[in-house]
Amino acid sequence: MLTFSRFAAAVASAAVLLSAVSCGSADDVLAPTDPEASGRFSDLAPFAAEVDAAALTSAIEALPVAEESGAGYDRSLFPHWSDADGNGCDARDDVLIAQDRSGALSEADCDAAMAGEWVSMYDGVTVTESGELDIDHFVPLKEAWDSGAGDWSTADREAFANALEPPWHLVAVTASSNRSKSDQDPAEWMPEVREVWCVYVWAWVQVKTEWGLSVDEAEAEALLGYAAEC
Repeated sequence: MLTFSRFAAAVASAAVLLSAVSCGSADDVLAPTDPEASGRFSDLAPFAAEVDAAALTSAIEALPVAEESGAGYDRSLFPHWSDADGNGCDARDDVLIAQDRSGALSEADCDAAMAGEWVSMYDGVTVTESGELDIDHFVPLKEAWDSGAGDWSTADREAFANALEPPWHLVAVTASSNRSKSDQDPAEWMPEVREVWCVYVWAWVQVKTEWGLSVDEAEAEALLGYAAEC
């Protein structure tokens, strides 16, 4: 079972992984670079990561392979949009503020419609009104349940549903693209924008690794196929 101490260690190790989005140019998929040089965001994603095909392939091969449980899921089993850090903003609003590119938003804007600038990495659409956005769990809640979270405590599932770090765990995307994705894994769905495929697979593998989640055979095969093209 995942514990908070295990999750905290995973987040601590993952928090240094920011760099510039590209494929096949890093010595290691987890290699950090100077955030001053790379910036907080890539052109299309609300985080930046440098992806190396060989290292990504190794990370995929290290994931446990298991059949999905496929039973017992209910969204209410993952209490979400809580204010775990006590700053007066729920997790949805925290993500909107963190991923806003205008720089004009702060905690004072919580609990209201926000005007800013967000780039939806799934379809490349620039959005200026928060009401047009969903906050997507990069690994959907049902996918997490079927991949091991069904054995977690409610507290651990709440931590997963509201984790603000690393910045690829929750992403602000257009409602239409999020609903197109639904609870599908990369064997079933990939973003409309092909330019983000490498970093999408990278982030998916990061979340699965950080939280000790498994992959099914079709998912593993798809991930390996995409990684080979990075």
